[in-house]
Parts: sequence; structure tokens; C-alpha cells
Amino acid sequence: MDTNSFRDREEKRQSNFKVVYDFAAGVLWLGAGVFFLAGKYLGGKLIVDSLLSTIFGIACVCYGVFRLYRGFYATKQR
Repeated sequence: MDTNSFRDREEKRQSNFKVVYDFAAGVLWLGAGVFFLAGKYLGGKLIVDSLLSTIFGIACVCYGVFRLYRGFYATKQR
């Protein structure tokens, strides 16, 4: 039977999807972080104050770097 090969292919497909998802989420979170950090310098007026925007921007950048690291680490493990 081909149940083992089907499971292997399915696991590989899910693993590839997770890597792509980690890379895409990392780029989006980094972009959001840069937007919130650089928004006050680019002349954008946000509703929230500068301190909250800076803290959220730093958190977004950190999470984006973490997601990119997870994607690179998963790729390296193969």
C-alpha cells in the first residue's frame, strides 16, 4: 500500500507550506515594525502616541525576526 508514501508526501508538503508561511509572516511583521518605528519620521500621523508606537514597532520587529529565524532554521534542518 502507498499509505506511508502518501503520509511522507503530505508531511513534506505541510513542512514546505510552514516554511513559506514563516517567511511571509516574518516579512510582513518586519514591515509593520518598520512602519510604526519610522512613521513619525516620515510625517505620518498615527492615532496613538509616539511611545506606544515605538514599543509596538519594536515588538513587531522582534517577532518578525523570530519568524524569519524559524523559517531559516526549518530550511536548514532538511
